Amino acid sequence: MRLPTQIPLTQGITLSKPLQTDSNDQPRDLAFILKDVPPGSWVALSNDRAHVVGVGISMRGAAYQAQLRGEEDPVLIRMPWGDEAIAAAAR
Repeated sequence: MRLPTQIPLTQGITLSKPLQTDSNDQPRDLAFILKDVPPGSWVALSNDRAHVVGVGISMRGAAYQAQLRGEEDPVLIRMPWGDEAIAAAAR
């Protein structure tokens, strides 16, 4: 399934590469690699979702740290606060 190549995001950020979804992707348990990440922070994961490559109080900060570490296409997620739960699984 291919989605549009230009998707407007918040604060003037635009996604410029095509998104592809693969129905063979299985949900992953990320608890082990996210266990030390502070609640409420943004996390940048490597594209293979095996390593944390950036953490910040904003999405932009986490993405910047990932870029400094050479990760051009990180997976960005926000950690829930103590009384929240993650509603969607990362693929």
